[in-house]
Amino acid sequence: MEVIQKLRPPLSLEQIRSTISRLPRVRLADLPTPLHYCPRLSQALGGPRIFIKRDDLTGLAFGGNKTRNLEFRMAEARELGADVIIAGLEAQSNAARQTTAAANVLGMRTILILRGDRGDWGWQGNLLIDKVLGAEVRLVQVSSWAEMDAVLRSVAEEQRRLGYIPYVMNHAKMFAVASALAYVLCTLEIEEQLQQMGAAVDHIYLSSSSKGQAGVVLAKEALKASFQVVGISPRNGTDRCAMTAMIANQAAEMLGWDLVISPADVVNYSDYVGPGYGLPTPGCLEAIRLMARSEGILLDPVYTGKAMAGLIDHIRQGRLRPSETVVFIHTGGTPALFAYKDWLLGP
Repeated sequence: MEVIQKLRPPLSLEQIRSTISRLPRVRLADLPTPLHYCPRLSQALGGPRIFIKRDDLTGLAFGGNKTRNLEFRMAEARELGADVIIAGLEAQSNAARQTTAAANVLGMRTILILRGDRGDWGWQGNLLIDKVLGAEVRLVQVSSWAEMDAVLRSVAEEQRRLGYIPYVMNHAKMFAVASALAYVLCTLEIEEQLQQMGAAVDHIYLSSSSKGQAGVVLAKEALKASFQVVGISPRNGTDRCAMTAMIANQAAEMLGWDLVISPADVVNYSDYVGPGYGLPTPGCLEAIRLMARSEGILLDPVYTGKAMAGLIDHIRQGRLRPSETVVFIHTGGTPALFAYKDWLLGP
């Protein structure tokens, strides 16, 4: 994208949308997603007022936050002439499901290289949907993402020899930045929807270890807004804030915005990961049941369940006042519930 001029905050909603509209994008998501007030959940927790941003309702094979991201990633793939999408992800990845669905819509094949940490998971949850959607699923045993990268490069070369044009999602220029761009736009939706309700947000909570939160933090800085952005990470790791800031700055540079995000601007907690990624905690299971039984909304056991457990704990600690308004971004992932039945049916 050719940058016409550097824009300095505060930016208007129109300016933000205008600069993002210059980037290649394919429309895949049903937007804007709804913003629902949760009165029974708010009452059960004694305040604050809790709204839920329903990014589980983006469409495209059960929906989820990755559908927004894919609007930018798949535009890059299409511009490069790709006819096969290759992605290296976890076995119960929400991104795998939505990427396959997006590729189907655009007439591309999908090869999923998935970490087979638990065999075939009984072909339940997201893994089942991957197969229904027609993805070529290859389960691999790798001990690190460096090993996964080597596998991805090998598969890409294999596809080139067969005469295809591969797009390796993990290695693409838009892989991380697409998430930031998508969640800048999601934040604008939240602002507009709350304005229509005569409300203003004080806190935005979401499940993120870096990429999605980068967009919300970037939008906050571009708007010079006063709300706090809180990420609840589904993984352990010490570089979350630095990675979030780096991705936000890459997106700002791409858009021609004259601003800098520092790691100190990022609030992200790994306190609710528990024994490890993808392993439900008691707080996570409580959050899933409380949301389901108070509002009829399903969370997932890997991402949103743990993020909601973090929000619930912060409310109980008194970090959020009853007079405040919080928006929880539901990033999707509900098909994974079926792969976690033993945890969910437990005491």
